[in-house]
Amino acid sequence: MSDLPAVTPDYFQILVVRALRKVGFAVGQPRVHRRSELPEPERGFVLELQIPLRRPGSAWRAVAVCRHQCGSVGRDVVESVRNRLPEIPADVAIVFATSDFTADAVTAAHEAGIALLRLVDGRSAFDMSGWSTPGHYPAWLPAYLPQLIDRDIAGLPRAQLLEAGRADMILDRLTPRE
Repeated sequence: MSDLPAVTPDYFQILVVRALRKVGFAVGQPRVHRRSELPEPERGFVLELQIPLRRPGSAWRAVAVCRHQCGSVGRDVVESVRNRLPEIPADVAIVFATSDFTADAVTAAHEAGIALLRLVDGRSAFDMSGWSTPGHYPAWLPAYLPQLIDRDIAGLPRAQLLEAGRADMILDRLTPRE
């Protein structure tokens, strides 16, 4: 959709903080850990943010890895984030992307306890939601909405829009599993 705002590193940071606050985290001041352009053929950028997160009785040093790229995010990205957590330093990792995640990336994230979130066009998500007649959009609808990417009970990849006050949607993914 041509009327969507361009996803720049600064705008991506705003979207990440907004998504984390929406689900109920108290979000500390984000700090840029790494920011670089992606080489061809991806034509995009990676932005890594260190973000203090709090909930009543708990606190985490999180790294939010923000990837704006053409191709799908693969297993190698998830494994790289997992391996670099101690040096960042961070307790937990959340990978945000503007593109799809491969099935291998979803499996690797599940095994490593890394949450995957995809930024999608708000209008497309609204049309698919069944909330209203497609093509008619409320004024409050944001340009981009975050979807949690994980596996359903059958082990198949699925996408769910983040819900307000539901930090558990992310927290449940931050535990490594087999």
